[in-house]
Amino acid sequence: MRVIITEWALEAYLNLKHKRVFTVEDYKETIRPDVERLKAGMPFADPKFQNSKFWSPANDKNGKTIPDAYKMKWHNLGNGKVQLRLLVVIHAGDAYLCQAYVKDKPQLDYREAAKLKIHMRKIYEGCFVTRGEI
Repeated sequence: MRVIITEWALEAYLNLKHKRVFTVEDYKETIRPDVERLKAGMPFADPKFQNSKFWSPANDKNGKTIPDAYKMKWHNLGNGKVQLRLLVVIHAGDAYLCQAYVKDKPQLDYREAAKLKIHMRKIYEGCFVTRGEI
């Protein structure tokens, strides 16, 4: 499976890095290796994907699962010990990294899920910018 870095994901990464949400070590030792696990494709054999505290379907504000949308989750990350989320869309055999954010309240998950639906539509239409692949 290709892991595609979208413009949205790159912008989120740069913003979080600028805010020092995570350290270089967090990125190199935790975040990047976890994202690279997506390359194995679905269904994921890696046991880490069976842990709902790491990987789960994305849900909208009504609690409905958004098809093909998932969250990668890291807890107690960085110096501020934050909860980092990365939203991923699986489409046509590829993983699209869409956006990342610090979850500091439950309502934020719902706002980000709404944005994700817009990003998904643009991915399906082919109207997005690719910034690289992992």
